[in-house]
This record gives sequence, structure tokens and C-alpha cells, in this order.
Amino acid sequence: MATKWHVLWVAVLATILFPVSQADKSSSEWLHQANAALTSFDYAGALEAFDHAIELDPDAYLSYFRRATAQQALGRTKAALDDLDATIQRSPSFGKAYLQQARIELKEGNLDQALHALKAMEKQGAAHAAKDKAQASELRSHVQQAQGLRKKLDKKSYKAPEDCLRMADELLKLAPNDLPARKQHAECALQQGDLEAALVDWTRLAHLAPEPELQLRLSMIAYYMLGTKGSQMQEAGLTHLKACLHNDPDNKACIRAHKQLRKIDKAVQKARKFAEGDSWSAVVSALKGAKVGAPTIYEEIETLLKEGLASKVLPAQMSDAAARSELLHEIEGLYCQAYVEQNLIRKAMPWCDKLLVHDPNNLPALIAKGEEKMAQSEYEEAVRIFSKAADHAPPTDRNVRARLVKAQKLLKQSKAKDYYKVLGVSRDADDRTIKKAYRRLAREYHPDKGGSQEKMAEINEAFGVLNDPELKARYDQGDDPNDPTGGQEGGFGHPFAGQGHPFMAQGHPFAQFFQQGHFQHGGGGQQFHFSF
Repeated sequence: MATKWHVLWVAVLATILFPVSQADKSSSEWLHQANAALTSFDYAGALEAFDHAIELDPDAYLSYFRRATAQQALGRTKAALDDLDATIQRSPSFGKAYLQQARIELKEGNLDQALHALKAMEKQGAAHAAKDKAQASELRSHVQQAQGLRKKLDKKSYKAPEDCLRMADELLKLAPNDLPARKQHAECALQQGDLEAALVDWTRLAHLAPEPELQLRLSMIAYYMLGTKGSQMQEAGLTHLKACLHNDPDNKACIRAHKQLRKIDKAVQKARKFAEGDSWSAVVSALKGAKVGAPTIYEEIETLLKEGLASKVLPAQMSDAAARSELLHEIEGLYCQAYVEQNLIRKAMPWCDKLLVHDPNNLPALIAKGEEKMAQSEYEEAVRIFSKAADHAPPTDRNVRARLVKAQKLLKQSKAKDYYKVLGVSRDADDRTIKKAYRRLAREYHPDKGGSQEKMAEINEAFGVLNDPELKARYDQGDDPNDPTGGQEGGFGHPFAGQGHPFMAQGHPFAQFFQQGHFQHGGGGQQFHFSF
């Protein structure tokens, strides 16, 4: 008996403590739950509740109409239209269903279907309320306006890209999901040179109608052309390829593009990290790639962009894709700075010149350009460039200012004596080249060969400075050791004062080249002894 009462007590408790199961709810209860979910923007919850309500009462037309609202909010356009058809089948005189059909079709750019819905509404006499009639009239006007705009766009009835954009904008306001209008808007934006506007259009198109070619285009533009360090564009480039592989896992073009992007991104990230740590030789190595003789990262990107144009993944209007690539510009900057930091100006110049085209105030590029002008003895231009660099350098940057001071000294020096010019060699000439030039000039201008004492003295003076590492270093810094007004400490003055010219005696380093006897040449008591 106790056991019987125990079982009964458990049953009572279960009834008190636990709510009625989902299966015991009525259609009206499900509708109440669904409407509450709609009000709180829980569209997935509303959809589930409407499904249960309709299952219990499949003839309730309002349940289909309200479920269409949840379907549309979740982006399930076809399902929403199906529910509206079900609503009309059950209540042909319910005008709001026709109006909602027309709105959805207009939004999608299905203009004929939108008009069909409005005509059906009129035929069924469903526009009873004045409000419904007014809305139907307004919708019909919008559809007709959209038809007129589409006709003009299809016939290209515009004179300039801005007219095309204006008409496409007007159409997209009425029919934001109209695929042809969106494509034409992107094309006209490109013609006007507005790549970012075209990118917005293509992104919308990829969302509305995903296609591998469009996702490849978006990836290439986002990562290689618009992506900069730390921006979301480069991450977007990878995301578009993942979406392509999600939609079509076996798509060979997307698989190849994904593999290439990952490889390039890995190398660029390494180069950036090395640059942050001032490991400049490692920056160059990372950008050159692991395999000797293989294309560099820069060359690989150039090839990818060319292939994109050839395959029409990139539109023809982007024929200058490489010149506009932010990623290539960044790599140019990395190469330029890496070589400048290592004082490899000749290697830096091709990269720095490219960089200056689109970034004329880039500091490493200006430094390289200034050093190039110095090597070419174009001191006025070097001073101008270093002055510009100093204007854009941090106040604490002594490096640029030291280069500017050196250029100013060399400019002043060039207007006095240019020992390199005297010997006919460039400023970056090595010791062997300097000595070879001296030997040639000494033979040519030797007084015994018809040359003048003054010319020979000038040649000897130039060689005396350039052949001495210490004096040459001073001269290269803009300090002429032979200039008594150079302001040197300790009254250094002329380096050969009181001891005669070092090349006026047999002991000069090239005496062995002259083996034809001695000669004396008058003039101020100085004697030149050359052996021929």
C-alpha cells in the first residue's frame, strides 16, 4: 500500500514541478511564442515556433504570413515568397501578402514579378483598405521607375561614367539586390577610377551570388592591391579564398591561389619581423625566397597580377595593377630601407626610385637618392634632397643631418678643388683605379713630355690626398686638407708645408714606372726628378 501511495505522490510532484511538454502545446500557444520571438528579434526561435504552429493548424493563413517575415529576416528570400504564396492560397483577399510579395521582388530586382503581384492584388480585389491602395500605387510607381532606369542602363544611354553611376545608384536604392545593376555600378566605378567603390559592389555580389571567379578577384584585390601592414584587407583576401573553397572544395583555381597567398604571406610576415628587429640582411633574404635562382616574392606577385589580367579575373580597367599594388609598394620600401641601412646604395636605388614615385617623402629613399647624387658629384641636388629628408626626419635623427652637413661641405669644396675631377675618376673609385689614373696623367702631363709644371703640381696634389687613406677620408667628408682656411683644429694647414711636395722627389711611389733617366725642370727653384 505504501508503494502505491509513493508512486501517486511522485506523479503529483511531476505535474507540479515540470511544465507541460512541448508536444502538448496548442497552435495558439506556439503562435504566441513565435510572435514574442519576432518582437525580440529572435528570428530563428520565431521560425521554429511558427513551424510547430503551422504543423498543428496548416490552414491558418496568418501563420504563413508571419513566418514569411522571419524567413526574410534570416535572408531566406525564396522561403519567404513560398510562405506568401501559401498565405494567398488560403486567403486570396489578404492584400498585405501581395504587397509584401511585390516589395521582395522589387528588392531582388525581379521587376516583372513585382508588377505581377500588384496586378494579382488588383484582380482579386484585395486592396480593400485605403492604406493598402496607397501602398500598392506607390510600389507600382517604384517598379516602373526601376524599369525605366534599367532600360537606360542596358542601352548604355549615358555619356559619362558619373551618369552611369548616378542611374545605377538610383536603381539600387529601389532594388538593392539587382545583380545586373550591381555589376554595372562596379564597371562604371572602375571607369571613373574608383576601385574601392567597385570592391564594395563585388563584395555584395559575392554575398548574393557566390562565384569562384568573383571570389578570386576579391581576394587578389584585397590582399595584393589594397592590403597594407596591419590592415583588415589582407585578412579579407584570405577570407575570400576560404569562402571559395567552402563553396567548391575541388576548385583548382582557388586551391592554387590559396597556396600561393599563404606562401607569399609567410615570406612577407618574416620580412616585416626582421625589419622590426633591424635585421636588414635577413629582410632581403626573406624577400628573395629560399631557392636560389627562383623568382623573388616581388616577382611572384607581379606574375600573379599579370596572370589575373590575362585570365580576366582582374578587369581590363586594372591594367596598371602592379603599379597600384600596396603590397608591392611595401616590399619596395623594405628593400630600399634594408639596403640603405647596410649602406648598399647602388642596390638600394632601383627600389628607392620606385618608392619615390608614389611616396616622394619616404626617408630611406630620400637618403639613398641624396647619396646617389653625392656619388655623381651633383652636390647642389644632394643638398636639396638631404634638406627635404631633414624636414621629414624625426628631430632626434642625427644621421640625416650629418649627411646634409657633409653634402654642404662637398658643395663648397666642389667650387674650390675637386681632386677626383683632377684625376678623372668617380668618387667611389677604389685605390687601384686612382693609382692607374695617376700613372696615366703623370705620363701625359709630365713637364719633360710637354706638360706644364702647374698641371703636374695639380695632379700630384690630388693624388697626394686621394692616395692617403686618412687624408682621403677627411676630403670625402668635405674637409680639404690642403685648404688653410678649412678651420682644422691645431692649425693643420697644408699637409706638405715645410717638407716639399711628396711627389717632387725620387722617393714617390711610382718612381719605378719612370726608367729613362733624370731631368730637371726650372720654375721657382722646384725640381722634379722622374726616371723614365
